[in-house]
Amino acid sequence: MKWLLLSFALIVHGAEIKPPPWDKSHLTVGRDLYRENCAVCHDVDKTQKETRKIGPSLNRLFKNEKLPMSHGKPNRPYVVVRIKYGGSLMPAFAKRLNQSEIDTLIDYLDSK
Repeated sequence: MKWLLLSFALIVHGAEIKPPPWDKSHLTVGRDLYRENCAVCHDVDKTQKETRKIGPSLNRLFKNEKLPMSHGKPNRPYVVVRIKYGGSLMPAFAKRLNQSEIDTLIDYLDSK
């Protein structure tokens, strides 16, 4: 009850409510998967021109007309294959991430 009242008070006053640390939303889990597995090589908040990482920027991945390396139209099946089996420099993640985690990661990328 106290949490409900506090939440209401914060909403009324325009404060941002952050979920408690034990409440992992779908996109929060996707963000964490990105940070653990992708952030070393890929930016998600910088454009291709701004990134200095070894892999292409994943910023607006599904909103762009072309994928950064293959120059094909962005689509989930292609990204799933790249995550699972890797590429010329990218390692494969099929043994590290299950299909549900890959889908959650892609949902996060799609939200950026």
